[in-house]
Amino acid sequence: MTTPNDSWKSAELRAAEAQVDARFKEAQDLANRLKETPLPPVPPVDFKAIAQQVERAAQERDAPEQLKALKRKVDAGEFTWEDVVSGKAAQDPDVQAMQQENVNKMKQAFQMLQEGMTAEEIMEAQRPRRDGDDDDQLDPDIFTEDKW
Repeated sequence: MTTPNDSWKSAELRAAEAQVDARFKEAQDLANRLKETPLPPVPPVDFKAIAQQVERAAQERDAPEQLKALKRKVDAGEFTWEDVVSGKAAQDPDVQAMQQENVNKMKQAFQMLQEGMTAEEIMEAQRPRRDGDDDDQLDPDIFTEDKW
């Protein structure tokens, strides 16, 4: 970064310029190494299997409303579950609403991680609740050891 007429520069400025030059060279070297590094092949995505999982989730009694809206459209033949999970139906407002809900859950999970919660605690906090769900009350039809 030196020029023929840089006598006006202080020693501190020259040292800072030298550091910038060194970091720039390191960045260029790293970029060149990365260009030469072969990447592993990306495994194919099994959209059919993912679509089947989403379809099963949509059939659950306590499925989110966004998923139920998509199920109605799939049932009406507007698109398929594979279209939904592969992105072919990404412009549909109901698909976008479901995606936004997923983004909101990811943001919430990230916040919970930053607050120190464990993955198990986050999953439990985000578990869909059924009407009348009470963590202190078990379903009376469930046989547990304390009912012996």
